[in-house]
Amino acid sequence: MKINILSPHIDDAAYCLALTISQCVNSHIPVSIINCFTVTKWTIVYVSKDINEISLLRKKEDEEFYKCYNTPIDIINLELHDAPLRNGYIFQYKPLEPNEWEVVAEIKNYLSKNMDGILFCPLAIGNHVDHAICREAVIQLYSEISVIFFEDLPYASRITEEEIFAEIKSLEQRLNVQLIHQIEGFENCSINKEQNIRLYKTQINDEICSEVISHMNHLSGERLWGEAKLIDQLKASFICT
Repeated sequence: MKINILSPHIDDAAYCLALTISQCVNSHIPVSIINCFTVTKWTIVYVSKDINEISLLRKKEDEEFYKCYNTPIDIINLELHDAPLRNGYIFQYKPLEPNEWEVVAEIKNYLSKNMDGILFCPLAIGNHVDHAICREAVIQLYSEISVIFFEDLPYASRITEEEIFAEIKSLEQRLNVQLIHQIEGFENCSINKEQNIRLYKTQINDEICSEVISHMNHLSGERLWGEAKLIDQLKASFICT
């Protein structure tokens, strides 16, 4: 068993899967984080206009977050340009542009050559184009790799349960599969999610933190979606305490 997490940006895996990562670590399951769009100038507070400076700072925040697990976690940065640097917009209200399909192909190529174990992929709830690109790359490889989907935060906290389930239904129809959900709660977890995600100081404020934690409290954990056999395999690998 090995877990690979496809994180569109530095911080997405933490917001969406901090408890699940802790569960994996405490069950002695190796975890790799694949950060895709790591070249960026985006911050929630002003730091600098320098892309290299901001990109490096965000990587340092990421390293500090994963130190909280007190075990080696492999971090791979694909050094792709994020949406504002590529096309100047963040949310997807139209089909992908040609240069975005090129990025889909890059991510797909990386995954096809490097994937073993289970891949955690964002559902792309919220229409962030970078999340949609990641999901599209995985959908194209779905029949070849083992995939479990996770809910994007804070975006999933901004829509209703009915809307989330409609997103799942649409994905099921596209993949021609049935997906079930599993909630990874607080058992066998050794981190304080709210405290630790605040390490992303350039990316998080009280409002975003509240959205992430409210979604966690509403579910009593983090919700994963996958085919039944794979979800059962994951559950069986976790050590219960």
